[in-house]
Amino acid sequence: MAGTITLWVFGLLCFVVAFAREAASGAGISLPGPKTTGARFGVVAVGVLALVLGTAVRPKGDDPKQLPTPTGAVASSVSTPSATPGPATSVAAPPSPSATGPVQVWSGQVAVPMEGGIDFDLTPPSRAAGFAHGIYAGGFTSTTANLHDEIQMDHDQFGIWSGQSAPTGAQCRDWAMTHPGQDAHVSIGSLVCLRTPGGRTALIRIDSIAPADYLLNATVTLWTD
Repeated sequence: MAGTITLWVFGLLCFVVAFAREAASGAGISLPGPKTTGARFGVVAVGVLALVLGTAVRPKGDDPKQLPTPTGAVASSVSTPSATPGPATSVAAPPSPSATGPVQVWSGQVAVPMEGGIDFDLTPPSRAAGFAHGIYAGGFTSTTANLHDEIQMDHDQFGIWSGQSAPTGAQCRDWAMTHPGQDAHVSIGSLVCLRTPGGRTALIRIDSIAPADYLLNATVTLWTD
């Protein structure tokens, strides 16, 4: 690059030397330089040659068209591809809680009489008004009694539980539905599983028998589905 500039400067200087004397003479100034036309032509020719050589030997890398593009420009011109979303992932909803079985709605003491049935579709269980509903007691002795279903279109279903421990609500419900009956011979301590026409489940524990009062006293736990 330095050699190119030197040749250009030398060529321009030749032009100045060739014509400066004549221009200065017109202004009354005396400067050194070629005195004849032929000499001026020779100086101009040398200047042109210097300019031509300076252009010819100019490094190719100095050509603006061939200069390397700055790295930053390249980086800015390259667009970063946007992230392509992957396949949608379906998230399963959490499962609904499974049924936990019958829900207890009441527990307490019930006196089952000889006349008028106890309706376990009522809370608390009690004698039903109007038509006969539920169960009643009969056949009393000092230690035993019988449970009977009142006469009605939809019967209570019940059976004596034979397990070693008290059943759960689900066990009592299933037992009453798989061991249906309308009569049961009970004694103190008997456990009776009953299913009502309204879909309730009752566990009846015989606590005492009172023949003189024609009553059977029991502790009842009542569930609904």
